[in-house]
Amino acid sequence: MIIQPDQPLALSPGKIFTFLFVMLGPLKVIGPFGTMTAGHDTQFKRRLALDAIVIASIGTIAAVTLGVRILEKWGVSVGALLLTAGIILFLVALKVVLHQYDPHDQAAKDIPPPATAAAPPPGLAFSPLAFPTIITPYGVALLIVLVTLRTGQPALVAQVFGIAAVVLGLDYLAMLGAERILSTPKVRPVLGIVGTVLSVLQVALGVQAMLDALHLLGVPGLVSR
Repeated sequence: MIIQPDQPLALSPGKIFTFLFVMLGPLKVIGPFGTMTAGHDTQFKRRLALDAIVIASIGTIAAVTLGVRILEKWGVSVGALLLTAGIILFLVALKVVLHQYDPHDQAAKDIPPPATAAAPPPGLAFSPLAFPTIITPYGVALLIVLVTLRTGQPALVAQVFGIAAVVLGLDYLAMLGAERILSTPKVRPVLGIVGTVLSVLQVALGVQAMLDALHLLGVPGLVSR
């Protein structure tokens, strides 16, 4: 997907959904949410999931709106932002891929004991659940790029936000069903395999985003496909 100069990031709604599903979607939320809510009742889980999605939704709109304005005022090019997003995505995804080779003896010790509070602790819905588990830095960067390229086209901007809202809705449903999903036999290993595959694909997406950004920035020697 090397970007043509006359149609930079001319992504269809289907491709936008796919990218946002990988970067912001439910498959990477189920495990962390299950760990955070282990030992808590259903009311606690529903409250935490709702708070996190509300915060993530408001935060996404605010971050994208601010990001678009900063791009204009600071003179940051779309290519530079896309390159930054590609580097972050590449490094984060590579860390996940390499993590499978780390010793896991300490993993259980790092999981905090379940709290007994009836309501989620202050700040838990914001961090680490809403940011950066649900809303990732590279996901926000992609949204900023997509909205910037559609400036002056309200219908297309609304389409991007609408697709993001659908993905966040899937995140919410995934959190509500996390306990059932993780308690189903053989689901956890399957999620592990799918997560590994998605991490590898994210590494590739990071590399591709960097190539696309270099093409946008006018670096010669890149071949379109």
